[in-house]
Amino acid sequence: MPPVDYEIMHTGKEKAELRSRPRDARPLAANEIAGRTLVSAISPGTEVVGCYCATHYQLTDSDAPRSTGYAAVFEVEEVGSDVAGIKVGDVVYGSLPHKSRQRVPAARVVRLPDGLMPEKAVFCRFPKIAMPTFVHTRVRPPEVVVVTGLGLVGLMAAQVAQVCGYEVVAVDPDDRRRAIAQAHGVRRVLLAPPLDDPAMAKRVGLGVDCSGHEQAVLDLCNLVRVRGEVFLIGVPWVPRTTLLAQGILHSVFYNYVTLTSGWEGQMPASPETHSDLHHIATALGWIADGRIRIHESLYARAKPDDPQTVYQNLLHRRTTGLTVVFDWRNANNG
Repeated sequence: MPPVDYEIMHTGKEKAELRSRPRDARPLAANEIAGRTLVSAISPGTEVVGCYCATHYQLTDSDAPRSTGYAAVFEVEEVGSDVAGIKVGDVVYGSLPHKSRQRVPAARVVRLPDGLMPEKAVFCRFPKIAMPTFVHTRVRPPEVVVVTGLGLVGLMAAQVAQVCGYEVVAVDPDDRRRAIAQAHGVRRVLLAPPLDDPAMAKRVGLGVDCSGHEQAVLDLCNLVRVRGEVFLIGVPWVPRTTLLAQGILHSVFYNYVTLTSGWEGQMPASPETHSDLHHIATALGWIADGRIRIHESLYARAKPDDPQTVYQNLLHRRTTGLTVVFDWRNANNG
């Protein structure tokens, strides 16, 4: 019998299954590597809200079943003949699906720093989402940055901003999220944007929205100084209010605000400075040396055997922490 591999699939709206398939028996291409997955992390935004709930604009009913996931750490067990810099036994990160075995071109992975735990390393995917904002903004440290939305992406954006030397104010109405942010070393965490604080109002250089909530975007446009900037990192999956676009347009127009997409996909894949892989490698280094914290309050662990329960718990906020890491080591998946 050929070996069998396992993969988590979205099989319909709010439906997830662990499915098996025969392992690809083709010999490795000269530029490929392959190996067993150690851990993979769920994206609560793109993966749960966008894909699992089928609100992503690119998805249709005919797309199911489809692979899911975009952050995995695996141990290299096979190496193609032309691969340099990666050897059997190395542990690497790739922006790859939830599956028991990975097989990819070596150019798509980054080797983990020595001693970095896979459970921490897999979160390098999320600081990377915020990095294009700090590449492209004209606002420089030590100006004030206000981050709205302290889900996984917002938490990492706040930490990246602190690493870069900004004065950071992080905002979320959820008590649990604020507590998790404080556990990760975010120094100033508030319930709401400080619009009535004379020390802050119209004095903020950069607003970074990681919520996808139109009221948060309007608040940031009203909070930043003249010629300040607001970057949109959080995806506006669905309307959250009856707010008219005119309110945001009015604030942008009269406050001379630069409103910019913070979408991570604008960066080249590799290998240039400020490419995706450069940002991944940078985030791995910052996690390894403690500049970006991965505290135990951030995530829960689960075996991949019952992904439907895991996704439902994340969707309805029944999970400890902000997300879930699938642990493929010793999982009961055959």
